Amino acid sequence: MRALLSTTVPVQRFAVFAEMAWLERRPELGLVCRAACDHDGRLSRNTVQAVLPGLSETGADNVVGWCKVLGLCDASGGLSALGDDVGRTDQAPVPEQGVYDLWLTKHPVLGRRLLSAQRLASRHDPRFEAIEPLAVEPDRGVVFRSVLDPRERFIVRDLPSNHGQVGVLPRPTRASCELRWCLDFENERDHWQLEGRIESGETLVKIQHEPEHDGVDPWAVIEQWGEGPLAPFGRWDPATRRLYVPFERLDVDSLERFVLTLTLGAVEVPGKGGFGHAVLEDVPVGPATAADAQRWAMTRLQRRLAHEPRYRSRNDVRALFVELCQGTPLERHGPTLPSHATLIEGDLHTMRPEVFWNLAAPVDLSPHHLEAEQLGELRVGGVP
Repeated sequence: MRALLSTTVPVQRFAVFAEMAWLERRPELGLVCRAACDHDGRLSRNTVQAVLPGLSETGADNVVGWCKVLGLCDASGGLSALGDDVGRTDQAPVPEQGVYDLWLTKHPVLGRRLLSAQRLASRHDPRFEAIEPLAVEPDRGVVFRSVLDPRERFIVRDLPSNHGQVGVLPRPTRASCELRWCLDFENERDHWQLEGRIESGETLVKIQHEPEHDGVDPWAVIEQWGEGPLAPFGRWDPATRRLYVPFERLDVDSLERFVLTLTLGAVEVPGKGGFGHAVLEDVPVGPATAADAQRWAMTRLQRRLAHEPRYRSRNDVRALFVELCQGTPLERHGPTLPSHATLIEGDLHTMRPEVFWNLAAPVDLSPHHLEAEQLGELRVGGVP
């Protein structure tokens, strides 16, 4: 089973004075951060000297101080998430200040994410009346990957402000962005990806974004949906991880495979925001009631008899009914194969005459006497 979620996320573009940092290859800092990981996640003078032999105590202290300035560790030397990233990639932030063209989008799954950042030439701009307060600030200290060139990674270190209010110059944009999120229930994992288009110079180009993981528990999500968007379709049972539906909900595929594809429309994922469109693929289903199970079982039997026409003895029909019910969600309700007389005189006779003769002839012309038990009803499963 998979849930395919999607929603449009607005993109805003603005120019702003900022302190940024682009990540560049710095293997010596990667070495230092990896050493910190091996020493209880702490960066110290001794850690630096161990991996950079010959460095004086003062020099080692300077390296530790620079790592603190870059945000690779905290004031006490504890390695940060950024420091861990540097240890894995050998890419460290190189700070700079200037005016930048930024594309920002926001969603609980994304955070306040920059899609792209472009350096702008510093110049005197007389349009002071066009400057507006920045309503949504991008996350700081987080490594963003450009959707124009995934090899380019950057960080917002600071947004200098006047009395605490960041001012920006809004810029027009034709960018569009769609968040698509897949919840894989069988493998208990997820991945999400951004799609759309964004400006590159004067042209719109396709967003480049490699899938990322959120770590959400898919089963916890659908359990929440059981009393929400899934309720109109049937009853979700967390114990069996199955949706119990009325017979009328079934299509030909779900009759045979015991799965349904459902379009839920707009949904909420707890703690992860809303999505304008959601589809659940291959949802395991079963009958809501014993009556639904009986109709389901008989419909499967009728389809098999019609699609595989041949003479069938009463024992063949009994064995086929067991095959179609045993080990399926129908079994718990104990569906019943009608007696031979009821079967051939009922819907099978009126709907498909050839099925009638395929069942009636082997019994009528049988050279052996058939016991009443063979000709009677047969219940599969259920409560004894």
